[in-house]
Amino acid sequence: MSPIRMIGAMVFTLAMAVPVTAQTTAAKLPDTTPGRFMSEWLAMCAAPRAEQFSKWDAEHYSDRIFKFMPADKLVKSDLEDCSDSGSYRVVEVTDSKPDQIDLQVVSNRTDVWFHLNLTLDKDNKIAGFGAFPSAPPETALPRDLSDAAVKAEIAAYAGKVGKAGHFSGIVMLSRGTQPIVTQTEGYADRANKTVFTPATQFTIGSMGKLFTSTAIGQLVDQGKISYDDVVGKFFPDFANKTVREKVTVGMLLSHTSGMRDFLGKRTPEMMKNGVKRAAEFIPLYEKDEPRFEPGTDWAYSNAGLALAGAIVEKVSGEAYPDYIRKHVFEPAGMKDSDPNNIPARHFRLVVPYTKSNPNGETADWHEAIHDIGSPAGGAISTAEDLTRFAQALRSGKLVSKATFAKMIEPHGNPPRGSYGYGVQIDDLYTRTIVGHGGGFPGVSTQLYMVLGSPYTLVVLANQDPPAAEIIGERAKAIMTEKAKRGQ
Repeated sequence: MSPIRMIGAMVFTLAMAVPVTAQTTAAKLPDTTPGRFMSEWLAMCAAPRAEQFSKWDAEHYSDRIFKFMPADKLVKSDLEDCSDSGSYRVVEVTDSKPDQIDLQVVSNRTDVWFHLNLTLDKDNKIAGFGAFPSAPPETALPRDLSDAAVKAEIAAYAGKVGKAGHFSGIVMLSRGTQPIVTQTEGYADRANKTVFTPATQFTIGSMGKLFTSTAIGQLVDQGKISYDDVVGKFFPDFANKTVREKVTVGMLLSHTSGMRDFLGKRTPEMMKNGVKRAAEFIPLYEKDEPRFEPGTDWAYSNAGLALAGAIVEKVSGEAYPDYIRKHVFEPAGMKDSDPNNIPARHFRLVVPYTKSNPNGETADWHEAIHDIGSPAGGAISTAEDLTRFAQALRSGKLVSKATFAKMIEPHGNPPRGSYGYGVQIDDLYTRTIVGHGGGFPGVSTQLYMVLGSPYTLVVLANQDPPAAEIIGERAKAIMTEKAKRGQ
């Protein structure tokens, strides 16, 4: 599957291209321009031909799209994804406007549910075409959600999506720290056929933002930091005046600071030898102007979390990696986790597999570049350790109950769901789920907790996104419904 691509402010992907024929369509698409475009594309996808896609793409996509993805690669992606997907049913039109359409669809081959979104610009050209794995409707869930039934359901589903090449990794659904489901598919090392275990180590991508938010929360509990403190209180010489004077700790954690990214600016030396302190990243982003007035909008910012980690260092007097080891991993009992700031040989670390390279998609999986850790993500952990972390966080062992409540309040408004302080927030079946996902070439992860219940879900995959979401959305739905039914 192709990775999700960012086109301007839109998420653009054909990874989840959804073919459908008139015979399998359960919901009629509206007679609008977006509706007609979607119908045409889905019909082509049911019987994909290169020349047909090439002509249609040239007629309907904005020229801006082709600046990010050349026409031949877009057609190639269409063909690969449509050939791989099989047929799908359009179950519901969830939103329809003159310039966009949103659908909920399901795969007949793998039973994976998706939201499709197509958006037009002012010239009625396609400005964004997005697809996201989604939870199924509540009515589509199994009636029997006993522990044994849930274990069988997730095992069958994991086998189906694993066989289709969409998932390689581990799924752990737990009540407290006791697993109900521990299901694996694929290999941690394909060449050696090394199987996954609950103690297999993965790099976890942006899920590590939860550790940074927890560290800040601990310092808030100690009265050493306030979420309303501005950056200049800790770094009076920070180069960008707007960030120094207007951005607060809370804005850094909630992605409302306007700050940008820094991961692509990391030097070859950093990637090879690592970094000892979060403050080493500051020169990579401190001169960047915010993309909007701090506090007025929302935009995902790895630089913001990196700066939050540097603040942890400044206030605690400890290097960020040392702080996380001592004050997060150790009290949570995370014996197999590591900040991953300095590359080291971990014998149980998976091989990350990707189809991405600087020139676009490749046909076959190959080993991805290994990430290094920072306060924005990239730490190493296991399904067992992350389950322990979730229980320690929600139980008051790592931060006070009051601070945890503050962390999971909505402070930002991303395109989907809400965002707290380093925490993703979603509502499903009238229940609230909190946690965080992560993605990087060869890395796809999820950790989610159902509030008001003891349930935690950890999904770790050693292949490109959206591998964890493919299985995780279904597992999250089952977990949430199980909690709702009090089972």
